[in-house]
Amino acid sequence: MSYTFRKYLAVLLICLAAIPVLAGCGRRNATPPESPAEDRPSAEAVPSPAVADSSQMAPVEEVVEEGMVPVYAESLLEGDYPVQVESSSSMFRIESALLHVKEGGMSVTLTMGGKGYLYVYPGSAAEAAAGEERTRIAVQENGEGDHTFTIPVEALDQGIPCAAFSKKKELWYDRTLLLRADSLPAEAFREGFLVTAESLGLGDGEYTVAVALSGGSGRARVASPAALSVKDGKAQVRIVWSSGNYDYMKVSGERILPLENSEPSTFLIPVACFDRPMPVIADTVAMSEPHEISYTLRLDSESIKESGRADHMDLHYAEHFAVDYLPGGAAKLTVGGKEVFLLLPADAEVPAGLENTPRITIPADNIYLGSSSAADLFLQAGALDRVRYTGTAAENWKIPALRQAVESEEILYAGKYSAPDYELLLAEGCGLALENTMILHEPAVKEKLEQLGIPVLTEYSSYEAHPLGRVEWIRLYGLLSGHDAEAEAFFAGQEALFQEVEALTRDGGEGKTAAFFHISPNGGVVVRRQADYVTRMIELAGGRSALTELPESENALSSVTIQMEAFYAQARDADVLIYNSTTAGDVRDMEQFLSLSPLLKDFKAVQEGEVWCTDMSMFQCSSAAAGIIADLRAILSGEADEGRLHYLHRIA
Repeated sequence: MSYTFRKYLAVLLICLAAIPVLAGCGRRNATPPESPAEDRPSAEAVPSPAVADSSQMAPVEEVVEEGMVPVYAESLLEGDYPVQVESSSSMFRIESALLHVKEGGMSVTLTMGGKGYLYVYPGSAAEAAAGEERTRIAVQENGEGDHTFTIPVEALDQGIPCAAFSKKKELWYDRTLLLRADSLPAEAFREGFLVTAESLGLGDGEYTVAVALSGGSGRARVASPAALSVKDGKAQVRIVWSSGNYDYMKVSGERILPLENSEPSTFLIPVACFDRPMPVIADTVAMSEPHEISYTLRLDSESIKESGRADHMDLHYAEHFAVDYLPGGAAKLTVGGKEVFLLLPADAEVPAGLENTPRITIPADNIYLGSSSAADLFLQAGALDRVRYTGTAAENWKIPALRQAVESEEILYAGKYSAPDYELLLAEGCGLALENTMILHEPAVKEKLEQLGIPVLTEYSSYEAHPLGRVEWIRLYGLLSGHDAEAEAFFAGQEALFQEVEALTRDGGEGKTAAFFHISPNGGVVVRRQADYVTRMIELAGGRSALTELPESENALSSVTIQMEAFYAQARDADVLIYNSTTAGDVRDMEQFLSLSPLLKDFKAVQEGEVWCTDMSMFQCSSAAAGIIADLRAILSGEADEGRLHYLHRIA
């Protein structure tokens, strides 16, 4: 072999040997964006001075919440406490953490969700890369083989800069950690730091407290003020959500189920402290799959009030009844602005000056519901046990629970309001006849009932201008039946749901037009007046009634019948048509709908597929105003998911 050939061969071998090195350098200089660290074994890397830039990092999340106040070691008792730690990066996964408080200082041991990091540094990535090796905190392995780091902590509820060195990427990454003070057990804090029921001097009893909710998408609401109870120095708060879609909550790791038959979802949860954020988790089934969503509740100690009755019932929307509280559990009730009753517990004395006032013993028993609209509110208040008679036959009930109760004779059909079965009502001692305003057209019936010793109370809920005013009558029915707490909780939830929808539509500008109607057997179109509560619900949902030119009428009916030609002129270009099935019967499909009138095919809403129908039970569901408004809002905004609508469905 010649010298020249050996020389060329040596050069060739050197070049071949250099290729892997050059390729490795090329790969290192083109580090891809951060990806989950692999747990494969590798040699311990010596930290390089390389720092990951923003293009090489996963999205950064803000972990410090507005209004957080740092909590220092001086506020805590010495000991070891589990603590919730939040990370600004999903790549730096922390499975669990243990806070150590000792000799006026704090540190935390982080148990990692993987094995991709070899070192951490209490500071920035740039400082870690430039710092001495002794300042870096090396990974430790516990008895279960998990990777752990123990780092110093200046304060809780304050961002902690922490650089982490990736074994795979051989880069330093900037992180921010947050140790949540509200995740510590109450016994971790020194006396006087936390505001508790005990520190506030709250004795056993019932109170109300203002509750603020944050977190999630920002659309959920809880009722405020909320009912607060204290027993043996421990406080619990009743959380009423704005929907019935929550099937459990988690508080301090404890899984809590909703109260039985609560609608919307209602929970009784423990209160660790007031005036500080309290993290909770609520699982919602409103999505295609259940999701746990993190929220924060804050209870304002300055808002706490005893639940003892005030001078009167503070009504939010209702205008056609009033309740003035009297000593001994009695109350004076005024309905319709003129009828006055004394609500009197069985063993209470009649207050002076009210001796001749018509009297209703409370809680009333064996109630006769001549008004079908009141039944649903009794149902939602859990007060059907007080109802014995109804003026609606079983086959006419659209609410399954009421129909079943009448069919099983738990509730007896005692004749319609205009022709009650007096003998049946007397058989079990009817304590109250609750009628709607139709009884005013049957004065002889009202007089006969009163002669038999049965007080007759006329409910004016249909006169309420605001849809929530109709629902608020549940508070009166709760008082009459002895189910005050259940009625108050239900109404608070409905109000919270309404406020959620109201917030979505408040700044929405002029909305779509809608026509709410049905066609009578003689071909007339029955529509709602501008002052009617259905029209009002459309407006509250962000829409407008397309029917603005209606004939005047001498009666006070909320609906009016017009000719099809007049309806065509006003509603042809309406964005949405809503057919009232409650009176006219359900419409199964578009073919049946168009058979009602040949003119309907020319309507804009028909051509665009925006024709909807009410469910048959809609008007018997007196409690559903907020839910109906929510359904209307979804339809008018174009966001309707038919699987989540409760009271309307599309005609296709």
